[in-house]
Amino acid sequence: MRVKSILFILLAAALLGGCLHEELHPVDIYYTADVQGFYWSRMEPRFENKEAGGYAVLKNFLQTRQTPYLLFDGGNWFGSAPEGNLTKGAYVAELTKTLPYTAGSISDKDLVYGWPSLRNTVRELPYPFIVSNLQLEGKIPWPLHDYQIRTVDGIKIGIFGLIDPQAINKNKGRLLGLSAQDPVQVAKDMTSLLREKGVDFIIVLSALGEEQKDGISDASLAGEVEHLGLILSANKDRENAETDTVNNTFIVYPGSKLDSIGHIRLLFDKNKQLRDVEFQDIPLFKDEFGEDAEIASRAAALRAETRKKMNARVADLPQAVATSLTAESPLGDLLAQCLYKWSKLDGAIINSDSIRSALPEGRLSEYDLYKTYPYGDNITFITIKGAAFLKALEASLNAKDNFPQVAGFTVSYAVTPEGKKIRQVVLEKNGRAITPRETYRFAVTDHVLAGGFGHDGFIDSLEFKNTFVEARQIMRTCLARQKTVELPKLGRWKKVK
Repeated sequence: MRVKSILFILLAAALLGGCLHEELHPVDIYYTADVQGFYWSRMEPRFENKEAGGYAVLKNFLQTRQTPYLLFDGGNWFGSAPEGNLTKGAYVAELTKTLPYTAGSISDKDLVYGWPSLRNTVRELPYPFIVSNLQLEGKIPWPLHDYQIRTVDGIKIGIFGLIDPQAINKNKGRLLGLSAQDPVQVAKDMTSLLREKGVDFIIVLSALGEEQKDGISDASLAGEVEHLGLILSANKDRENAETDTVNNTFIVYPGSKLDSIGHIRLLFDKNKQLRDVEFQDIPLFKDEFGEDAEIASRAAALRAETRKKMNARVADLPQAVATSLTAESPLGDLLAQCLYKWSKLDGAIINSDSIRSALPEGRLSEYDLYKTYPYGDNITFITIKGAAFLKALEASLNAKDNFPQVAGFTVSYAVTPEGKKIRQVVLEKNGRAITPRETYRFAVTDHVLAGGFGHDGFIDSLEFKNTFVEARQIMRTCLARQKTVELPKLGRWKKVK
């Protein structure tokens, strides 16, 4: 077995001198994180192109272990791999439900499709998920837990989890109702609680990721909070395993993409005091451990489904279709037009920030469309007074780098010292201007409704009807009906004096 080993002595040699002949009790911990959708075995360049990785190999590896162990996962399941993204995390529930995980955690990246989608995934799994500083309406969102306690060989171990607060709190429009508390304060509170419950050792599942602008990191956490024995890091997207020690807290990052697994061995004395820590980065070589047949078969089927979906033709484009964050764009007009025609209402509005890339010239595939609009936003029909609509649309017009992309109406606006001011909105279907007292109906994404422009003006509607139909599916159907996509003419936004 190709194994890289690092031995960390956490106590001074003088203190260890009297314990050299004492029998130490081991607690074995295995850790995965940042799988990023790479759930199958493949040729790995960092292992000289030997075939490695995947849940099928992981299961066989675990079956070779001769002593009891704890198994943790740090989340970050999607990443750049379409195999992860196009299943919206369904692969996790399908492939890990037979693995003996003790507990898992999540990162902010796992919330890319929103909390309801992620909740559907984690509630299907037989092991608990722990995130101590995430709240939904003032409580830990079900089915997450704020802590867990496990006992191994008489050693009582407390576990809690942390998520990146900046990533959660700056994205409240897409994560409606969710908030994240200060990880340092939560860590202090959880440590105090677990010690009151008599735990001998504390483990943190940390998805804080890279060092934050305000200085929060796994290292700073270990520096500020006492009695943290082990921090298992995630959300860093690095290829190789890394380790560190801060104030006698051992920090482990296992590397990304599940081509290896981190093994931490904790050695305790008879008084349940930690004496030594050993770490191994163990490559998951297929030719060494083999694959679990059931998981390998299901993983192959999932990949085949993904490849078929990715390569499916949607339409043909006579030219590339550009997008823009700061102005009306051909792609914004095209996608908004699709929503408008489908809804048959007075108009449709989407925000530029949700359109992540241009569409390429030529054959348009499902994957091209996914890259352009990767979010699982649903369409909501709103009924709104003209005055409230004009106010919300003007606020959207003044949003930074998030220009409103619209269909079904044209807008005349002026640039003033106070900001951009809407002068008139004229409906396409009847040529009439929107008036403050009349009532109108529009199609918006649930992201826009939740504050996707940086404001919640559209919430001042009279009625809401969530269609539970994804915006991307509407866009796909709209484009697929055209043999060659025709682009609408620009000019829905007109600058006037």
